[in-house]
Amino acid sequence: MTLREFLQIELWSRETSRKVIRRTWKIVRPIALVSGVLIVLLGVAFEIESRWLTKAERKAGKAALAKIEELDRLERNASDGFDAMNDQAKASVAIAAQKAWTLRDRRMSNELEFYRWELETNHEARIRDLQLQSIAIEKHLKWRYNPELEQKMRDTDSQVLSSVRSLLHKELD
Repeated sequence: MTLREFLQIELWSRETSRKVIRRTWKIVRPIALVSGVLIVLLGVAFEIESRWLTKAERKAGKAALAKIEELDRLERNASDGFDAMNDQAKASVAIAAQKAWTLRDRRMSNELEFYRWELETNHEARIRDLQLQSIAIEKHLKWRYNPELEQKMRDTDSQVLSSVRSLLHKELD
């Protein structure tokens, strides 16, 4: 056999291609169908997880938000009883975290915890500054105080807390 004759031999025909495609399609079709259904189900599940806030979380979140707002009022008025109210708010946020079921529920409980934590941190910073001022006065030291910077910091904290509060009210109402 010469090279010319060898090159003219048809190794693969249209009929062979059709047979291979038919056999492959018999195997691939059920897999593609199951995969498509799974993709659609996962999409639906993700949408439910990301957009649905359960009733239990909404109820627990509203209760926790009420406690945290009371904590905020105590902090702004520099009243006593902050620590007791903070413990109550922690318990309310923990209940809301336990009732979290979907991704949105968990996000809401995390935002509630952030709001409470931010108030607690601001309160601790205010107490620490008052203690340092009293020590400076007691020891007759000069207290370095920049009222403009302090006001800017308070305004920034207030804006952060206000945006978190409005976000929480929007989500929970």
